[in-house]
Amino acid sequence: MIQFFRHFAEQKGYEGEDRLGKIPLKICNTCGRTYVNPDDFYRNTSRWRVCDSGHLWFNCTCNSTCMILQGAHDWFDPTLQMSSEAKTLFHDIPSLRSLPRIPSQVMTLQSMCDDPNVDAAQLAQAVKMDPLLATQVFNTVHQQVKTQKVESLAHAISLLGIGPIKDLVLIAGLGTLQLKTKVFRAEAFWEHSFLVGRCTEFLAKHFRQPLTPDQAYIAGCVCNVGKIVLAACMPELADQYVKEVEAAEGGCPWTEAEERHKGYQHTVLGEIGAVVWGLPAPVNNIIAYHHRIASRSPLEPLRTYELVGLVNQLSHKILKQLGRVDQKLYQDLLQRFSLTEGQAEALVEQMASKV
Repeated sequence: MIQFFRHFAEQKGYEGEDRLGKIPLKICNTCGRTYVNPDDFYRNTSRWRVCDSGHLWFNCTCNSTCMILQGAHDWFDPTLQMSSEAKTLFHDIPSLRSLPRIPSQVMTLQSMCDDPNVDAAQLAQAVKMDPLLATQVFNTVHQQVKTQKVESLAHAISLLGIGPIKDLVLIAGLGTLQLKTKVFRAEAFWEHSFLVGRCTEFLAKHFRQPLTPDQAYIAGCVCNVGKIVLAACMPELADQYVKEVEAAEGGCPWTEAEERHKGYQHTVLGEIGAVVWGLPAPVNNIIAYHHRIASRSPLEPLRTYELVGLVNQLSHKILKQLGRVDQKLYQDLLQRFSLTEGQAEALVEQMASKV
């Protein structure tokens, strides 16, 4: 992979020679790492994303958030981080290249979270500078600490801790994106997403998955983010899917609507969104594969994307949306997790009462 990036840099006219005498293009404020050329930027970094102000943000080796000013990153290409399927779709659909960007305020808040001296009150004060974002952050954070009384944004942040806030702020930023849909409602989408997040956190403990509570929650929250990508880039198609999914006769799974219209899979669109918006790297596979199973053998270890896939199906049962359950996938997942129908229904009842 490094050789590929090195070749890309050379093709763009950048030299990867000795650093002596070269002025760094960027120095990480946290660990002091220097970046001399594009080859340096691509090595051991992650989560590249461009904000609505045109600045390029990424995570350094130390995981702190760094920024390159607009106009100083003409060598950047988001498709370098995409699968071949996502890359092809990204090039074939012009609207995907103008996908709405995350507000720059979100990136600034993520940078604040890197500061070991920042506290919940300071972070809350910064969030309040953008009232719409502040509302989204409060709602997002409150969803994860739902079992406790939350008195204010600062209180919510202090309950959860500064670390997990970094990604929850990003999810909140996605909630502020303006959509032109008429039937697809962002509020309904995020309400369901928060439920999947809370249920994923619950079942991660039940099935002893190696995930921290916030990792499990975030994985569940963003698994269906491809639907937001569709709503942002092809609003009419997203509206048509919702009409079919919510049909009075019981509706149908979202994937069935995709197949009927030979539409783009939200798993692939979600991967594109994850790359463009800089979602945590581990969730990319979850977004791409949560409608698949790794194996039918109980001897194979369970994958996190399978857990999220199971939760995603069970969430429709919790909400009494039985027509939206992908029955074939659901039955495959029950077999994969060695669950009977009765055991699955018991899990539904537990999650409905606890999350």
